[in-house]
Amino acid sequence: MRRFSKWPIQRHTAASRSLPDALVTASVGLPPAEMPPVVALLLPTFGGAQDVLDALGEACPQALGLFLADPNLLTERLSRQIARHSRWVCNLPSVGQHEHAFRRYLSEVDLDHGREMRVLTDLAAAGLSTIATVSTPRDVDAALSAGPSALLVVPPVPDFVTGAVPLARRAALERSVAAQSDALPILGLRAPGEDALGLDAALLPPSGISL
Repeated sequence: MRRFSKWPIQRHTAASRSLPDALVTASVGLPPAEMPPVVALLLPTFGGAQDVLDALGEACPQALGLFLADPNLLTERLSRQIARHSRWVCNLPSVGQHEHAFRRYLSEVDLDHGREMRVLTDLAAAGLSTIATVSTPRDVDAALSAGPSALLVVPPVPDFVTGAVPLARRAALERSVAAQSDALPILGLRAPGEDALGLDAALLPPSGISL
């Protein structure tokens, strides 16, 4: 059995009724006191989509969070592999979480948010349900073009410089994204007991699981 992280999804509105119960990602490993889990997932030590899929073996979580910016991914093969395990996939972690200057550098080596959206487009065309992660309103149009079933709003890495991002700041970003979202369900990061503040669903902190 291998270790993974399970991120529960707490539904708040009827629009979120069809969403999965949780996302399963690579194991975060680091305690939240050292680094926020959604930032820790970006560390290269946690492997890419293929590593997660290989580690799953015969396990079939309802939804997967995978790093989809890898230029070596073959989407036709990837869609078949994901479909063996899950019906939902999300680009979590996402290169879109990085600050603008670093994103520009990543785009020069073909590791950009646009690539993630192209992969999500192909996965949706193959019949998988997708959740598109965005960290800035300027990425919403590209995310919508991928045909997702929902948007996950994750604050950019610089917002975590002092630890958890204040609820008011998260909510402001979520409202900005929602205003452009064509009424798609919006998910956002919440701690247990935090106010939804208009979210359709909350992505709660992960716990470790063995599959």
